[in-house]
Amino acid sequence: MSTIQVHSRVGDDGVLEVRIPLGAADANTDVVVTVAPVKSAECQSTKEPWADFISNTYGSCAGLGFEEPADLPLPND
Repeated sequence: MSTIQVHSRVGDDGVLEVRIPLGAADANTDVVVTVAPVKSAECQSTKEPWADFISNTYGSCAGLGFEEPADLPLPND
């Protein structure tokens, strides 16, 4: 069995759920799990910023035929 590193996030309920399939060859083997917080700078390198996500996905539905509806008339006061 080799050492592996898994990144996960604690849920809103404060519970960390991690599921790591290791294979049948490692069945009935004792392991040690260490939980340590990650510095926010380290987390940022693995997350795509929101602006990059929007830039990468903008226009992805352009060829689907969606049309913007006409503006509704303003009420007369």
